[in-house]
Amino acid sequence: MAALHFRSILCAVDFSVHSRHALQYAASFAKRFRGRVTVLFVNDPLLLAAARQAYGDERQFVEQSRVELARFARHAVRGSAQMTSVVAVGSPASQILATAKRLRSDLIVIGTQGLSGVQRLVFGSTTEQVLRRTTIPVMAVPPQATRRSHSRRPLTVDAIIVPIDLAGEWASDAVRGAANAQMFNVPIRLVHVLRPVQTPIWIRRIGVPTERQRIAKATRALEHLTRQLSAGVRASCSVVLGDPAHEIAQLTQRGSPLLVMSLRGTGGIWGRRGAIAYHVLTHSATPVLGLPRRQLGGPLATRLRRAVNETLIARDRIEMAGIDALFSAGAGETRLKR
Repeated sequence: MAALHFRSILCAVDFSVHSRHALQYAASFAKRFRGRVTVLFVNDPLLLAAARQAYGDERQFVEQSRVELARFARHAVRGSAQMTSVVAVGSPASQILATAKRLRSDLIVIGTQGLSGVQRLVFGSTTEQVLRRTTIPVMAVPPQATRRSHSRRPLTVDAIIVPIDLAGEWASDAVRGAANAQMFNVPIRLVHVLRPVQTPIWIRRIGVPTERQRIAKATRALEHLTRQLSAGVRASCSVVLGDPAHEIAQLTQRGSPLLVMSLRGTGGIWGRRGAIAYHVLTHSATPVLGLPRRQLGGPLATRLRRAVNETLIARDRIEMAGIDALFSAGAGETRLKR
């Protein structure tokens, strides 16, 4: 069974400590998949304008950027022969995406926090734009992952964690997560987070499901889905009660999991303060692999899609897609019956 591989990796850096650790993650991926890393630094046009005024010619400044970038890469990742450096000028997000397209990169690695000022890679600007516009996977390395890596190896993936939204595109997310679990040869854990629903006593009398009933129903749905991924994939599932953003971030605190989330591409949701994805990326203790909606292919994806689609009958699909939305709205069990 063919697996996905990240052989051509583009890592955007800004000479910050955080981007240095992002580069170390990229190098670890390249070593695992026998690939290569292209290190990209994007000069802001304002810096070139200042250099032109100071030196009369920006070429010296650009050449110095190349020298410093190569030195930065050597110090960050020692002994890596499969690494090249590229310096570009312009909008960081646009240059990252254009370079990835030109090099036919399989993965973009980027930090979610960097320097202040014109060279920064700040989540909500450059990183958010890359996540929103990308057509290939993006691994975002949050600040928590950088601080954690001081005391251990930068990358040792021991599990894949996939948040599942039972009211959304749950089948696609499960398939994508399973593909990555196969790729890293690690177990996958599907997790659904239920928001607590505060219901007055008089409302409970009309048959609104209790939290225990909601958890049991969601657990059965996830277990059904997990069984469809069991062929060649070590899968488990769990249902957690709490705030989705907080609970998903908490899942990364133990071990060395890789959190896999789909990029929905909906108008900047990845960069909006208060959004679930924003909180996860700024509080996760490990990198987050964002997969664009259409990024999946090959025999594994075909087999898993077929297994899910053929096994889940219409009633199961309707229940799983609407269960959380119905419960959150206060619908009773009778609405899920035929």
